[in-house]
Amino acid sequence: MTTTERVADRDRGRAPADGTVLLLAPSVGGAERDACTELLAHHDAASTRVIHVLYMESAIERYRLIESRLPDHPAESAVVAVGAGGVVGERGPEPPADHYHVQRLTDPADLTGLGMALNDALGEWAAAGDVTLCFDSLSILLQYADTERIFRFLHMLTNRLTELGASAHFHIDPAAHDERTVAQLAQAFDEQVRVDGDGDRIVRG
Repeated sequence: MTTTERVADRDRGRAPADGTVLLLAPSVGGAERDACTELLAHHDAASTRVIHVLYMESAIERYRLIESRLPDHPAESAVVAVGAGGVVGERGPEPPADHYHVQRLTDPADLTGLGMALNDALGEWAAAGDVTLCFDSLSILLQYADTERIFRFLHMLTNRLTELGASAHFHIDPAAHDERTVAQLAQAFDEQVRVDGDGDRIVRG
């Protein structure tokens, strides 16, 4: 996407389709989920592979969301289910294993393990085509690690995403954190998308 196209998207209040995005949205209500699926819908379903990092939502719940909201969903998805993300809501039919891959990490504070899992998945899938990442959410991660440590992790991860030409968005509830914390983490991203409870959004560089 060119600079002119990015500016036009900001003027129209649309979410950017590429790069790394910090999605600032309230965790209560449907506005956050709407913005998330809108970001995912930008990509070509036939060639894009999606990696989901989940701290609370289960792999099955995410699969149902993609099936209901994005019927032309990507050919392959992977879930890294962290901590409670591998337990909450695990009821219902299993997603098809041939295009929906689940890896579980039991320790939500293990950024080294998470980084290794993402690096492996990104390296493998980027070689096969386009890849995008949804990280839900930094607000949960901030319960297990301090801001400086998370910033270093994000800085390395977003640099890796840029190297691979991958897109990504990372959820955070700004009401759950002080402005200084949000501002520090925001430095690791290309764009910010701020969504209010009514679904109105502001895109900022």
